[in-house]
Amino acid sequence: WLPGFLEGRKTIPPLGQVNSSWPDSAAPMASHVAFAQSAPAFRLHTPPSALSGRAEAAQLAAPNCVGTSESQAQGYVLGACATLAMVAGGAQRARRSKVQQQRPRLVARAVAVAERTVPLTGCTLQAALKMRCDTSGAGYAIYWANVNGKLVVAGDYVTDARKEELKSKGFEKSFAEESEAFAFDASGDGPIATVYKTREPLFVSDIVSSNLQRRELAAKYGLGQICFIPFEAGVLEFGTSDGSSTATWENMPVCPLIPKAELRRGFENLGAAYAMFWVKEGESFKIVADYVSDTREKTLKASRGDDETFCSKSRGVAIDDNGDGPLATAAKTGKEVKIMDTSVMKRAALAKEFGISEVHFIPTEAGVLEFGMPENAILTGPTLAASLKMRCDTSGAGYALYWQEWDGKLVVAGDYVTPAHAAALEAQGKVMSFAEASKDFMLEASGSGPVATVTQTGEPLFIQDVSTCEGMRRGGLASDYGIKSVCIVPVPGGALEYGTSDEQSTADWTCIEDARQAVIPKAELQKAFDSGATYAMLWWRQGDEFVVGASYVSLNRERALRAARGDNKTYTSESAPVKIPVDSMGPVASAARSGKEITLENPAAESNFKRASLAKEFDIGNCHFVPCRDGVLEYGTGGFSR
Repeated sequence: WLPGFLEGRKTIPPLGQVNSSWPDSAAPMASHVAFAQSAPAFRLHTPPSALSGRAEAAQLAAPNCVGTSESQAQGYVLGACATLAMVAGGAQRARRSKVQQQRPRLVARAVAVAERTVPLTGCTLQAALKMRCDTSGAGYAIYWANVNGKLVVAGDYVTDARKEELKSKGFEKSFAEESEAFAFDASGDGPIATVYKTREPLFVSDIVSSNLQRRELAAKYGLGQICFIPFEAGVLEFGTSDGSSTATWENMPVCPLIPKAELRRGFENLGAAYAMFWVKEGESFKIVADYVSDTREKTLKASRGDDETFCSKSRGVAIDDNGDGPLATAAKTGKEVKIMDTSVMKRAALAKEFGISEVHFIPTEAGVLEFGMPENAILTGPTLAASLKMRCDTSGAGYALYWQEWDGKLVVAGDYVTPAHAAALEAQGKVMSFAEASKDFMLEASGSGPVATVTQTGEPLFIQDVSTCEGMRRGGLASDYGIKSVCIVPVPGGALEYGTSDEQSTADWTCIEDARQAVIPKAELQKAFDSGATYAMLWWRQGDEFVVGASYVSLNRERALRAARGDNKTYTSESAPVKIPVDSMGPVASAARSGKEITLENPAAESNFKRASLAKEFDIGNCHFVPCRDGVLEYGTGGFSR
């Protein structure tokens, strides 16, 4: 497995509100404890077809930059629009000025063993489990995580073939499902605890004579052999059974190591809907493992009426290892290849049939990982609102824009301005913000300006001094509003732009790392709001404590609370001053340590929950604590939504 490094972050607290006009918008902006005044507007906008008559088409000139960066370097960096900086490793940072001097930089990373591992949740975990079964011939896989000294099931998977076999034998459950009821002492001497402690793999060929506590359960389901291996922060168990649905192992199977940090990047940050792993067989590459998200499978089933996916159709394709296509190129060069125009692929017809618009190929020692995004993947509603507001929170930006590609144009589909920046603009006599003024621009998606460059390359871009960047068509406008530095990053459906100004309400960025303090996992945000969440918070580590680095509350929830309470307080605003020790037993610290999502259905009744009284006061329920690259994402529901 490949470790995913967790970076320390700092906290910057702005606030906002939403004024929604986008049809799918349901919610927006949150109040933050640092501010009591009304927030400036967050807006979701109509597509360009509705902007005719007022939108000014703007062809961006090419940014005067040299070269491109590796994916690990976090993207393009435009200082005076002439220098490309590699910032991933060892970049020296100047001391922060202005508002950041009051906010200590978070230098510590996550906690315990999770410091060097990839948190396995959501699609990343499900893909890892399924692809292990694909590559080993196992019929099931279980991921065990250590939650406060107990090894518990964090996720499990059973192959379709094994499910059918169990059904034919009259079973309603599986060995994996029944294992969910077990919890083992992490300091014990059973196989799971042994592998957890020693970090050495273990192969059990004779279950009957082993010290497996689930021997009787294994016999009930006809298990054959079981493998236990160290896996990120926990232990992966996978095994075979009697019947024809699984393999028969004489020894522990040798499986390709699939990079889970890259899987998580694809699913959580870029909106990937599938993943495949290609290995070389003879003179060709062939697929040995794949995964399609549940949401994508349901969407395809509803639209096509069959069970086919881009992955299932691709399994019949062999790729020449000496070819010049993206997969072979990635394998030969050892560098990630991004395809923004799928018509150049050998599977162009399949990509068109299944609506795949962007594909990434990541080479590994064992093969090539592929993941891709569907053409209709966009940010909308509360997911978009939270993404914009929380990006400003974590970076110290004064504004954020979502540029969405629509019929060959890039148009602003959502914007947010922090209350502090809005107040500064008002003091200067400004009647609107740079973000609001940017709504009048439609950019050519095929152009060579900064925003178009990011959507075409899939790489982040950093402009340290906007006034020196000739390639930015809105440069004059930016100067009028005192915009100093801008960062643009790829997101599903387009690009997210955010920036600082020359007054005291925003941070002072000296490099792209300053601007990219944390990445909010958008797939988890989408899952949260789809399930009815009314708030979200990102907890990140500062020294020996976790603090709130970003937050969001839905507009409907804010209104309901204001009407009921008569004040501007929310669960997130009152949680902001809370500091949680990293070695505590509560859900935030436990999720960070274990790498496992933790759920509290009734947090007010939990003795280990430090904010139980707050949860009771604001009638909070169904709290989820999801470990992610930069901390722990918390989300839950308010009383009126339950």
